[in-house]
Amino acid sequence: MSDRPLRDCEHPKARHQHGTPQAYVLDRCRCTPCTEANTRRENERASAKAAGTYDTGRVDAEPVRQHLVRLKKAGYGLKTIAKLAKVSNATLGKIIYGDPSRGMPPRARVEKRVAARILAIRPSLTTLGETVAIKAGPTQDRIKPLVCLGYSIGWQSKRFGRNHGNFALVMDRTHCSAKTAREIRTLYLLLWDKPRVARNRHEQAAITRALAYAAKQGWEQLPPPTEIPHAEAPVNPDRALTQFLSDRIHRQARRRSA
Repeated sequence: MSDRPLRDCEHPKARHQHGTPQAYVLDRCRCTPCTEANTRRENERASAKAAGTYDTGRVDAEPVRQHLVRLKKAGYGLKTIAKLAKVSNATLGKIIYGDPSRGMPPRARVEKRVAARILAIRPSLTTLGETVAIKAGPTQDRIKPLVCLGYSIGWQSKRFGRNHGNFALVMDRTHCSAKTAREIRTLYLLLWDKPRVARNRHEQAAITRALAYAAKQGWEQLPPPTEIPHAEAPVNPDRALTQFLSDRIHRQARRRSA
């Protein structure tokens, strides 16, 4: 009878099985099946290293570090990046700064899954912080056609609970907050193909004034959203949003031709 110590897995979720390297390493089981499984894995690892084909599960951290720098320049904080990538703040800190308290430099290698999650993040208006300043051009290009449809700047500001004067400044500035851009984008997606309908003579007068103002400014109703230049630098258009708009326009076209 073998005198090797037999230890069952006591982990609450993993439930490692005997005869596996995991049980040998994590559960410290030294039964014959676990020992043999771990020996096989070590032999395979040694052979792969000798042949130069061993995969450590890690990749060069420099491309990841450069991507983090680009995201920070686009307005993303490390906490936001960590949340989007589903990794810890400490992991990102060690990639960028290392661990000064232990005299460790920035990591030279990083786990493949961590690298893939970080590199998959692309700047998007949807995920930017509310106060991040972005170019106001696309937002202005959404406000204008709404005015052409009868939704005056005053009506839009009231919709968002904003002061008319402060909201109107968006039209004169080069940048606006991501929060404002998102609000206007959402409103535009709801109303871009729906001219304002008056419920009474006062609203009809307001619509008339909005149309006259748009004509005076030389604004024209712009083409559908998918055809508007996505110049939200440093923010790229959301692919999901573009697909949503494309599907919506196709459905409307089918209804009109039916």
